[in-house]
Amino acid sequence: MPAFSMQKQSARNLVLSPNAQIAYGGILAENKLTTRQRFNPSTVFEKMASRRTDKNAAGKGSEWATNSQLTAWDIKGTLKSEADAFLVGWMCAFVFGQETVTGAAAPYTHTFTVPNISATMPCTTIYVEETAAVKYKLQDMAATGLSFEVPERGSITASCDLVGTGLWTPGAMVAALPALIPADYLLGSDFTITITPSGGGGAVPFSGRQKSLSIKLDRSAAPFKASGDGLTSGSVASGAGKFSIGFTVAAEATDDVNGWFENQTPLAITVATNPALTYQLGFTFPSAVVKANKLTDTEDKVMWAVEFDETSCLQVGAASAISAFVITDCPAYLVPA
Repeated sequence: MPAFSMQKQSARNLVLSPNAQIAYGGILAENKLTTRQRFNPSTVFEKMASRRTDKNAAGKGSEWATNSQLTAWDIKGTLKSEADAFLVGWMCAFVFGQETVTGAAAPYTHTFTVPNISATMPCTTIYVEETAAVKYKLQDMAATGLSFEVPERGSITASCDLVGTGLWTPGAMVAALPALIPADYLLGSDFTITITPSGGGGAVPFSGRQKSLSIKLDRSAAPFKASGDGLTSGSVASGAGKFSIGFTVAAEATDDVNGWFENQTPLAITVATNPALTYQLGFTFPSAVVKANKLTDTEDKVMWAVEFDETSCLQVGAASAISAFVITDCPAYLVPA
């Protein structure tokens, strides 16, 4: 049996940039690829080739194809990792698509919202090393959705779905990979859901009662294919946006959650890490009603499984139906370069 060099998952590398490309069809300079990112080994970026053939044509004397032609390249992948502060900011920036930064020095506060007008998603360049020989830059990569799974203990799990126009540039980075930066992980034990019902009563924090929590945002983004673009797409555009938040809380002797559902009480919701922490993540929903409330049990305790989504959460004036904030040392995301 011939010998070969087996490749370890631990030797794979992924390098991100906080910057956006100036335009689709470009590529970030290597000095902008500054963050060597830890990631779950399930993270894979797939190149997909589409073809046409004459397989179903008549008159060729065979049921098999006699002609084949490449018609398109596409790229997709899901970046999954324990949630460190830089990465959650990066994910929110490219999925929401619009950022406001406050703070004169680190740490900076980044607030993310979805643009009201532009459907073109911001794009960036990602550098990937899969084996000792397979190394390339993926350009025109745009985020289409994200999800955060918040456990009672341990790191938050972050996932971001990405698509590209089909462009990539093979070859290793000329310079050495950036040094691995310290990772400031965000923990589920630091997350609190706070709900303020309309009509008075004040804010109700669910710390001590809450169990599992899931937040998802889907921009329904896809490569925009047009004639004249050749084998790759010209850009990535968003579709009809969707989002959801679901969590489980212990029922109390005095009803609150179920009453809010039955009465369709407007609620202001904040889901965020402890404000005393240096690095933070949070989501706000200024006006929401409970879409679904299901009785369940956990560890022989009565629980409410509560759900909200884009159909039950409202925009209020300039306040977006969903927004996110992240506090991290990164000065800014999405800066064109």
